Amino acid sequence: MVIFSVINMKLYLKRDRSADNVLFAVFDECGNEVYRVVSVSTKVTKRTNLLLLHTDGTVAGKIRRLPIVSTYTFVLRVKKSHITFVIVPVKNGVLSYFYGNNWHINGSIAAKNFTVIDVDKSVILDHRKHSDHCTLEITHPENELYCIMTAVCANLMNTVEKPMQAEVGCL
Repeated sequence: MVIFSVINMKLYLKRDRSADNVLFAVFDECGNEVYRVVSVSTKVTKRTNLLLLHTDGTVAGKIRRLPIVSTYTFVLRVKKSHITFVIVPVKNGVLSYFYGNNWHINGSIAAKNFTVIDVDKSVILDHRKHSDHCTLEITHPENELYCIMTAVCANLMNTVEKPMQAEVGCL
């Protein structure tokens, strides 16, 4: 008889404004920074992409936002594989879809309290919003990077990605 155990990994996602291009920091249960999410823009296309970086600065994953009207459409890339995550604000709430895997969202992505489940109804990610951070409980370590990037995308919704600089001048 084979018994499969589920390993829950708890991480914390926190908005980070310590540097110009840093958007989020991800911490483990001991308070150690595990990942950092930074914004990079290309001069040619003037498109802003996000990078999920390890603490040593190496790229763990990439998030590219596609400019599709009335949606938040993100391509989440880890090595050579990718999934697309789409958030659609509608009159009575928010719809969300994954393309490239069999995941679905249960709960309120707008309130940032939701669960990502697989087609077999097993929990992949449990995301809970707190006053100054979000708790991410990831049940399968192989999905860690996609779960973190999904949480980042959900937390970018209805937020200012580049805070405006205060203008100093004379009245």
